[in-house]
Amino acid sequence: MESIQILRDLGTKYLRLNFDDDRHIFHNTDHWAIAPQPKGILYPEYYDLLVNWRTPFAVAALYVLMVVLLNPKQGKVSRVVAADNAAKTAGASKKQELSQSSPFMTALVFVHNTILCIYSAWTFYGMFFAWKKALSTHTFMEAVCDTDGTFWDSLGYYSYYFYLSKYYEIVDTIIILLKGRRSSLLQTYHHAGAIITMYMGYNYRAHPIWIFTTFNSFVHTIMYAYYAATSIGVKPPGKKYITSMQITQFWTGTALAFWYEFGAPKGCFSNPGSRFAIWTVLVYVFPLIYLFTAFARKMYGSRVRAAAAKVKKEE
Repeated sequence: MESIQILRDLGTKYLRLNFDDDRHIFHNTDHWAIAPQPKGILYPEYYDLLVNWRTPFAVAALYVLMVVLLNPKQGKVSRVVAADNAAKTAGASKKQELSQSSPFMTALVFVHNTILCIYSAWTFYGMFFAWKKALSTHTFMEAVCDTDGTFWDSLGYYSYYFYLSKYYEIVDTIIILLKGRRSSLLQTYHHAGAIITMYMGYNYRAHPIWIFTTFNSFVHTIMYAYYAATSIGVKPPGKKYITSMQITQFWTGTALAFWYEFGAPKGCFSNPGSRFAIWTVLVYVFPLIYLFTAFARKMYGSRVRAAAAKVKKEE
């Protein structure tokens, strides 16, 4: 307890951290707008706990600790990955230990991915009609800037659930570990960072998070539908395009976030809390883009080279 108090004192003195306010992490942030409780949410009695800044930071830290402690040194691979690796090496033999799924585990994975697919589709559907409603009464620029705050009524509702969904997505990693596979740096960084950044975006009412709520829910609808299919032995084509869609949405979101910061009209994006939240997201996104790009090159670049080498050999 004494060591914790020492850390609190150091954080308060040198980092200007505020450990006593439930919604503000830093001192002198009273003028930073925070999101009010959305109307009609489920279990409103837990709202204060879920939007307390300690919750996302504690869960993200525990998640990373779980991965560090439970990640196997040499992970097994799924049959899909084994097939991909065989394609990349042009059929060269390489002994790989496959992870085995019991009927219960298969059902669990299928249901888990189906839930996330349906949730993502619901979010995208809701955001689509939120945009339609906003544009029916406002100009495009008024909606993008949310000049009178009306767009936040819908955006805040869906962004709150979007933030909560990042906790549930930890189940992705739990399933990987239960199957004896390794959680990659991309996987771990992605999930831990998403919890914190989406909390920041929601908590500080940063309306540019419509970018991530809309685009990410669309991509996740397709992605989790694909994972649900592969979990029961069906392998639809186009996995590499899903990765490309993920990278594209990050670059698109990053460009739009920079526009809010440097190109938007005066008064469009001026709240310091919102700006801090978006810069937090940007700091998180650049390493994420690098990790996704490296993953894509490793998974698909070598496969293309192997296929080209095979064709050349046959010639």
